[in-house]
Amino acid sequence: MSELRPFARSRRKPVLRIVKPLHKYALMFHERLGWRILRKPARTRKVAKAIEKHWLELRTLSDTQLERHLEDNQTRAQDLLVPAEGGMAFAQVLEVIRRETGLNLRDNQIACALALLRGECVELRTGEGKTLAAALAALIAARAGVSTHVITVNDYLASRDHKLMVPLAARLNLSNAVMTSDTTDEEKQASYDVDILYSTNKIYVFDHLRDKRERRQSGEAIPRQMGQAFAIVDEADSVLIDDATTPMILSEPGDKVSDIDVELFYSLVDFARNSLEDKERLLDGQGSWRLTDQGLGALERFAPTLAHPLARSDDIVGLTEQALSAVYGFREGESFVVRDGEVVLIDQSTGRLMPDRRWSYGLHQMVEIATNLEPTPEAQTVAQITQQTYFRQYRILAGLTGTARECRPELWAIYQILVRPISSHAPTKLRGQGLQVFSLAFQKWAYVLEQAQKVAQDRSVLVGVNDVAEAQALADVFAQSGCDVAVLDALSEEQEAELVGKAGERGAITIATHLAGRGTDILLADETRAAGGLHVMICSIMASGRLERQLYGRAGRQGDPGSYETVISLEDRGLVDGAQSSWRRMMTLWLNLRLLPRWALSQIQTNRDRRARSIRRKSLLREQELAKHIGYR
Repeated sequence: MSELRPFARSRRKPVLRIVKPLHKYALMFHERLGWRILRKPARTRKVAKAIEKHWLELRTLSDTQLERHLEDNQTRAQDLLVPAEGGMAFAQVLEVIRRETGLNLRDNQIACALALLRGECVELRTGEGKTLAAALAALIAARAGVSTHVITVNDYLASRDHKLMVPLAARLNLSNAVMTSDTTDEEKQASYDVDILYSTNKIYVFDHLRDKRERRQSGEAIPRQMGQAFAIVDEADSVLIDDATTPMILSEPGDKVSDIDVELFYSLVDFARNSLEDKERLLDGQGSWRLTDQGLGALERFAPTLAHPLARSDDIVGLTEQALSAVYGFREGESFVVRDGEVVLIDQSTGRLMPDRRWSYGLHQMVEIATNLEPTPEAQTVAQITQQTYFRQYRILAGLTGTARECRPELWAIYQILVRPISSHAPTKLRGQGLQVFSLAFQKWAYVLEQAQKVAQDRSVLVGVNDVAEAQALADVFAQSGCDVAVLDALSEEQEAELVGKAGERGAITIATHLAGRGTDILLADETRAAGGLHVMICSIMASGRLERQLYGRAGRQGDPGSYETVISLEDRGLVDGAQSSWRRMMTLWLNLRLLPRWALSQIQTNRDRRARSIRRKSLLREQELAKHIGYR
């Protein structure tokens, strides 16, 4: 990465980093070994001592004297990590924060800001004050002339964090703004002109695509963005890893689906519904539905009855396997929901709705048909990019999250970002209560119901599941027993902050999909804290141990008491769905026999994590290849 400096702002020549193609073997080397060899220790002790010294001096100044001091003492961006100059720059902003909010930032928050200015990804536990640490880094960089983008995962978090920033930036004579999905195009140019801008990853990426499209259409078009100088990415593992390879596609309304295409899609969905599992269709090693030899024979006999020209070409096989995916691969409540008569995709990494995304032509329409909806017109793609490519264009890229440890190899291989773990300010009181394995799903849910009600007599309970369908099914189990619960999932985004705000009250039982509500702290009522704090029950097999840590990390914040347990059944989708490798079958058998069950579960998750990492690597290489040949970005 480049060193931090005041990159010139210009719409004619927006600052960005030239993204060089990544080679397959280089990626594999850095993932397996490079990040271990090239990681460097943080050398910040001298800067920290200088910060402490200057901050003590500034505390003695009156408000008028502090204002004059701020005017007379500016630090160059290149010197922010130099003890003498950087110590003063930090101390000035820390003192402004103290006077405006009454908060003295802790040593670990200061260490977090230092790491961000070095272009690192910080791992800091939930509740340790990452929002203020990011604000500290953004204010220091902006005062040194560095245009700063703070990236969050949703509008609520962007607005909340910006609200905290407003008085701090005003005291330092810095401009700031927030962009949400309600911000108009007319307002966006002014927003990008400010020193510190808060918005979501998707808004930044789609504005980049709109600028590219308009530049192609007219050389006179004025772009929205001023460039990509310095980015601080909140929930970095979600943005830079989980959601990174999903193409961000800018579309325009397309033509109505032709009658002959609609007829073909209906016929293929019927064929898929009538196919025989294991005989005519099966899951391949990547978990995708494929036709067997017997299935191909059935299709060969079926295809001549179709009037569509594709029925007489090899393309009919691919379309038929898409129909298999539409019928068996994508479940309502897991992969999508139906809202106002439309299929709305669910982001598998965050559990949030993605109203701006569609599957490819044919697949999307066949999912609609399988869900008894009318097939909709296909949108025409005018520009696309993955977040991997977009964020690699920043001259300085930094991030922070509570769970980055498992992502260290990928973050280094793709973004050249080191992960810097920073300790909590207080020892953790979070207690693990082990793993419960049940043979049957109904036994698991009966235990969850009984245990949650028992614990909630004195404390609060968070029940974590994988997707919307499981959340709704479990809510029905509680409802049948006459127990009121709150449900925090992709369907409740508008009430997210309110639901999280009540989740720490005594007697509260909250069911949440694995990342719903992420970025907001569950604050405990005093009586809940005294009784033992929040209890987290992880009741689905998560795709990785990192997702489990994200869930149980909601408890035990800032030294609070808390506990967690994992409860699964051998009928859980994480065990019975998808490709069944011999290793996975062996680990499932170990779970069945209750032999080292925690280790066996971690092996299943590691195997799935490895496969997901391989898919992300292939997606990045495929995007590079497409860009080289057809320049589709």
